[in-house]
Amino acid sequence: MESEGNGRMCVTMPHILISVVGIEKVIPTWRDVEVYLQLLARSATGERMNPYTSVWTGVHDGDGPQEVHIVLLDNHRTDVLADEVGRDALRCIRCAACLNVCPVYERAGGHAYGSVYPGPIGAILSPQLRGLTDPVDRELPYASTLCGACGDACPVEIPIPAILEHLRAKVVDTERSLPPSPERAAMKAAAAVFGHPLAFRAAERAAALSRKAFRNERGITAVPGFAGWFGARDLPDPPAESFRAWWARTDGGTR
Repeated sequence: MESEGNGRMCVTMPHILISVVGIEKVIPTWRDVEVYLQLLARSATGERMNPYTSVWTGVHDGDGPQEVHIVLLDNHRTDVLADEVGRDALRCIRCAACLNVCPVYERAGGHAYGSVYPGPIGAILSPQLRGLTDPVDRELPYASTLCGACGDACPVEIPIPAILEHLRAKVVDTERSLPPSPERAAMKAAAAVFGHPLAFRAAERAAALSRKAFRNERGITAVPGFAGWFGARDLPDPPAESFRAWWARTDGGTR
């Protein structure tokens, strides 16, 4: 089922046809196919049926490919099936109804998802197929406002918002077992500094020293070890006097 006809051309011209198909695409009977023929077109483009609907039933002399091979691809789909919450993502019929209503997809576009599966369905399917060890896949479940529009639009009633929440919990569990990223390490260090008065005073003194050591006429434009960060931005000057010092000098602003 397609809208442009290029798929029909690709499967009729070669002498040997090899189709790689995800195992979730297998449909039990022709009667079930009839349901999907109606459901997909109406949900995808609002038409009664797809412009190009083709059926291949084997090899025929002098007509189309003379060898046909079907490769059923698992590629972690059985792992997804074992997840009682995440398995519902395999019901997807690729109609893109969830993409059409998603405010995040509308602004980010398909290439922002780093996968052949964009939009809300990609945010719940790609992390399950590829795992959560890659930072891009760990971010995908957060590419949603949880407004629920995708779940309302889905013709096969995939609970996309619920799966997003489920995957976010798995991301948290995964990140606990990974070495801390530079950002997480920096946030931990900042929490330790802000949580202890003595450490905070020491940080203030260090900021004052950095003002003297790294400042030029444009402010702080370079610090050793942070060339990538400073390549696109400058750091505002630390104040000549901290709020704590000003408070002590003016007795709380009274003099």
